[in-house]
Amino acid sequence: MLASGADFRILYAMTEGLFHGTTLFFALISGILFTRVLRGMPWARFYLNKFTNVILPYLVVSTVLVALQWPQVVAYLKANDLQDSFLHVLLLNVVTGSAEVQLWYIPVLAVLFVMTPALEAMLRFRNGVLLLLLALVPLVVSRTVSPHMLSVNSVIYFLGAYGFGMYLGERLEAMLALVRNFRALMWAVFLISLVANFWLFLSGYTPSGFFSLQESVVYLNKILAALLILELLQAHEDRMPRLLQTLGTYAFSLYFLHFTVMVNLDKALVQAWPGMSVVGVAAGALAIYLVSITLTLMLCIMLKKLFGRYSRMLIGA
Repeated sequence: MLASGADFRILYAMTEGLFHGTTLFFALISGILFTRVLRGMPWARFYLNKFTNVILPYLVVSTVLVALQWPQVVAYLKANDLQDSFLHVLLLNVVTGSAEVQLWYIPVLAVLFVMTPALEAMLRFRNGVLLLLLALVPLVVSRTVSPHMLSVNSVIYFLGAYGFGMYLGERLEAMLALVRNFRALMWAVFLISLVANFWLFLSGYTPSGFFSLQESVVYLNKILAALLILELLQAHEDRMPRLLQTLGTYAFSLYFLHFTVMVNLDKALVQAWPGMSVVGVAAGALAIYLVSITLTLMLCIMLKKLFGRYSRMLIGA
């Protein structure tokens, strides 16, 4: 029995409701790492660290991806009577983060790094109250979504999460104690926002202007999820599974590389089994996700063994 369009809308709403906006975790973690690890480092060293561990591997990965796609790019340019060089196309992809869909976040992250001294000054002013106010701004100024992921709105949106991460990292134990005290309430709000997020995707909500109710709900949901996960990890830090620690070590590299594997497996699945049911699509997507993470993790480990500490300059790990 073929699935209906409504079935696929439900599946779409479920996946988007759960996973849309998870890039916020990276911004939050970056802020926490700054105040827990990098704060006090001379700014020249801070920026060298970010260039070596984030921007340089981004340039390497973007170059490889553009090179792999170059035959298709040339065909497109010729079909549209356009003349372009590899360097020009690469530069455009680097500036816009468009070499592959997940890379749009790196130009945003670069702006967050540039803003870090100003945020650090805000953190020192009146016990960080300005960063708390900044963390509320994404509730009223929403990020833009595909196909226009990169925007001033998106920078503001992620700046809120990054600033909150800095605030959180400075007083992590106290904040996690607060989470423990209000755990039941936070779980309730998290679940309500998750259901609201699912409904907004299912109903096809369309935002207008710079505000999106959906992105506000996503922001609230993901910030609460991050706080609850951090409290859970702290409670069980002495019994952390080794696999989870390994995934944490290679998280940024997996972010860089996993989509290339996943999209090619997706194409192979669609070609092999066209017209799948909604259950088949869900099961196939889950299997592809797990396989792509496994293969990418193996690739990252292999590259780290081959290049040692220099692998940071290639894949960020």
